[in-house]
Amino acid sequence: MTKSPALIRLENVAVALEGRRVLMGLNWALHAGESWAVLGQNGSGKSTLLKLLRGELWPAPGCGGRRIYAFDGVEQTTAVGIKEQIALVSPEAQSRYRQQEWTLTGLQVVYSGFCGGDYAYQRLTSFQQETALSLIRMLGLQELVGRNVQTLSTGELRRVLIARALTASPRVLVCDEICDGLDAQARAALLSLLERVCQRGTQLLYTSHREEELLPSLTHRLRLEGGRIVESGPHLPAPTRVPSTFDVGSEPAPSMVHAASRVQRRPRAGATRIRINSASVFHELRQALIDIELEIRSGEHWAILGPNGSGKSTLLKLIGGELHPAWGGRVQRFEFTARNTLWEIRRRIGSVSPELQSTYRERLTGAQVIASGFFSSVGLLDPVTPTQRKRVARLMADLRLEHLAARNTLEMSYGEFRRILLARALVHRPELLLFDEPFDGLDSSARREMAAALAEVAQGGTGLIVVSHHPADLPPCTTHVVELEQGRIAFRGRLPDYLSRARKA
Repeated sequence: MTKSPALIRLENVAVALEGRRVLMGLNWALHAGESWAVLGQNGSGKSTLLKLLRGELWPAPGCGGRRIYAFDGVEQTTAVGIKEQIALVSPEAQSRYRQQEWTLTGLQVVYSGFCGGDYAYQRLTSFQQETALSLIRMLGLQELVGRNVQTLSTGELRRVLIARALTASPRVLVCDEICDGLDAQARAALLSLLERVCQRGTQLLYTSHREEELLPSLTHRLRLEGGRIVESGPHLPAPTRVPSTFDVGSEPAPSMVHAASRVQRRPRAGATRIRINSASVFHELRQALIDIELEIRSGEHWAILGPNGSGKSTLLKLIGGELHPAWGGRVQRFEFTARNTLWEIRRRIGSVSPELQSTYRERLTGAQVIASGFFSSVGLLDPVTPTQRKRVARLMADLRLEHLAARNTLEMSYGEFRRILLARALVHRPELLLFDEPFDGLDSSARREMAAALAEVAQGGTGLIVVSHHPADLPPCTTHVVELEQGRIAFRGRLPDYLSRARKA
């Protein structure tokens, strides 16, 4: 059978970042009508390959390789005009909007898809505006597009970015871990939408660390290991068991953290760590949390569950002191007294979130990012002491991150950087660890390692509060659940009671 013409072709291509080759000897082609799953572990080179294909990176000079485009039937080796043909939705693209210093509404972000930049810098035609509004209706974004994108949840902003990517009717849509941050209902709706987009002729380049998220319309698969292609051919999805929504606490990998996670202060059993009374939180005149009542004690490990936009991340920020309750509400952290400043309390709480990850824009090494946790800063404010340096080295060894110690964080995969931020959160041996979507962007092996790390953190006396859209990923040590719906607590109690209630629903 004769193949259709190749739209993109790689011939012995290598890619180097900061003088280090991350992709090598790539020979591959995307033909008309094909949609590919791009697979591989964290750090294998998937995101780098996608950037190479979109023209954001160039083949390494001296490798003798060629990248050839032929979307209009005429071959070209430059990337001029390619981004108009290949649209992208990725965690990095989302982080870029989180970092913007000006105010953009969801509608402005969707409109920017016609212009190729982060904002619409020219007046749109009536046809373009109608196209955008049609996509907004199809994706159910009517309630989001009038809001400041800084106030949107991870899942809400992801849906806006998908609409943005589809505005210019691209030939190829690149989806890099597109389901991260989405609740079960949103994931199902998004995958259904992408299936329709693919069936209508838009080709996909699609990465995911979860087999159950691979679309039926994917025709081929490519697998990377260590920057090289180890599998390339037709996609033959094997029957896989999709974890039940309530299969909580799979068996973790062997211990990784050992003594590194042990806390210096062990609170007495049953001592209150967090008490929230009558707390409501507003975001730009919008009530994100309503009359929250919650008590978290030592020895308890909580999961915060709920759909996109229900207030999960907002509750986590309220607990950590990043947000404050409206008048009449109260948050007590540990044995807070007049002598304890909020800054001192925050030093006893470690935190990891997508927002924190997006704030690291400078060229820092993995070791420097971990050390920045001593100063609760983004970047190093003061020189690192010998004792602090030893602590960083021990954490990197226990978390198996030594290979990332000198690596520029801008070159790391999303999952690699997530593990670096966990180490950063642990440098103070915190009494409480707040983790927003700990398993997003991680391959199956890395998820097991992260689960093992969190289990060791809990065994060392640190309380866990984890936000997740995948209940099956929750650490086995999880004891309690708070479920949010539209900013209110729908359930608060022990995990077995939650599972029993959920199965009866």
